[in-house]
Amino acid sequence: NGEWYVQKKHAQQLNKAYENSKKQVMIFFTVSDSNHIQGAALMTSKATLDESLSDDYDSFSYKFNVDWYRTTELLVETAVEAAPDLLLPTKNTQFCQDMSSKTGESLMKAVWNSPLVTLYESFMGTSEPPTADAIVTDFRAPPPEEIAWPTMPGPGFIFGCNSETMDECLGRGVFGLPAHMKSAASIIKPGCSIFLFNVTDRLLFGIFEALTPAIMNIEPTAFSKNPRATSSPFPVQIRVRVSLECPPLEDTDQILNDILRTRSGGRIGPLTHSQAEAVASLLAFQCGALQYMTEYESGLRAGEQVVAPPIALPPRKIESKHKQ
Repeated sequence: NGEWYVQKKHAQQLNKAYENSKKQVMIFFTVSDSNHIQGAALMTSKATLDESLSDDYDSFSYKFNVDWYRTTELLVETAVEAAPDLLLPTKNTQFCQDMSSKTGESLMKAVWNSPLVTLYESFMGTSEPPTADAIVTDFRAPPPEEIAWPTMPGPGFIFGCNSETMDECLGRGVFGLPAHMKSAASIIKPGCSIFLFNVTDRLLFGIFEALTPAIMNIEPTAFSKNPRATSSPFPVQIRVRVSLECPPLEDTDQILNDILRTRSGGRIGPLTHSQAEAVASLLAFQCGALQYMTEYESGLRAGEQVVAPPIALPPRKIESKHKQ
């Protein structure tokens, strides 16, 4: 169970729907710019003013209770295919958007058929992932000491290579996919967290940052033995740069497999934001960069003179000096 806060104008709309539908109002949640719907919950109370907050028209001061039905990360493209009349709120329009019963039913079916996910998962391996029957109700935040590696909000992506093409990927700063994955790669935006999976050695490399969206044939001769090729065998391409250089993760890593357990169809493909953040944090944690960042931030808060963590270099121990 949980609470949600809305503006006064949307509280009035929700309360009207709540009364007219005999308390059967389903709420769908989406994070702006995430390109996903994160879950569905049943409204279990009317929205009422929180007396401790301002009653301004635009203030998020009206709260109502919800009972979570399912937490997931459903691609918006998939949701629109299931419910063509779906309109989503955005931070530039409004924060709530009503929908017809028919659209709601179609969207609920799509949400229900999407894999379950938790909002927070341990990447340090200090706690077991929740069991399947506990995922819907398990909404615990990670412990305070489990700080995530900074990533851009939104989905990430795992590209593939083999031992023959890996050097070319890194040398050109270009990763590629086969043409049939163009639609899947459409979620990539500059700043997205990108990873590279070597299918020969079964190793996952990172952390990379997308510099471009997915474009056809940025480098037409890339990954081709024909120097005069006009189209690459992997034409869906992005440019990347190294965000943090880390030792690779083995494909058999238990924590990595826990993070990616809801994915199907192999390693290569899109990641939800929670998965991208967790994989990046696991890489940064295992090479010491995450601890380095934590010590750096702690030193700053304590007023110490500390050296900023290096980017795209192996981490080193912070040498702190107190101000005189």
